[in-house]
Amino acid sequence: MLKEKISGQRISLTRPLPDKKTAGIIFNSMDKSRKALSPWLYWVNDTQSPDDTLRFLEEVDQDWNDQKQFVYAISFQNNFIGLISAICVSWRHKRVEIGYWLDTDYTGQGFMREAVSLLEKELFANGFNRIVIHTDVLNTKSANVARKLGYVHEGVLRQERYSETQGRFRDTNVFSKLKSDLKEG
Repeated sequence: MLKEKISGQRISLTRPLPDKKTAGIIFNSMDKSRKALSPWLYWVNDTQSPDDTLRFLEEVDQDWNDQKQFVYAISFQNNFIGLISAICVSWRHKRVEIGYWLDTDYTGQGFMREAVSLLEKELFANGFNRIVIHTDVLNTKSANVARKLGYVHEGVLRQERYSETQGRFRDTNVFSKLKSDLKEG
């Protein structure tokens, strides 16, 4: 089972509580970052109130208990700055995907690289062998997180998703890291 709190040099990852206070904090952060997030994350436009976020937190809390996905709040100096999740969990095949978003006030400062690094270490320590990150090919900031952490660009899924808000098909980068890719020492 994954740890409920993981501490790094500057940030911590914590399993979020499924309560109204936490939902309000996460919603407000997402809402003020909505313009930057909505081109890449389909669910942003469906999240219209703290109640929507509370329902999400309740669902992912149950999924955590069932070991189906693991969502962490990212905190810097005790302030919420984003979410990072281990999704598409396959214990049988020892693979998982990481998804993430960051409050726009905290982008470009290496916080997401630190968060991904912390989570990948926890995942590999819990028996996973393969971690995947998907990004829209136009979302260079998100792709750079994977690249800077040594994820291998396996290719592009052409026209993999249709974006109703953008009225276009989206191509998706596939990045991966294997446990054997970790450098010893």
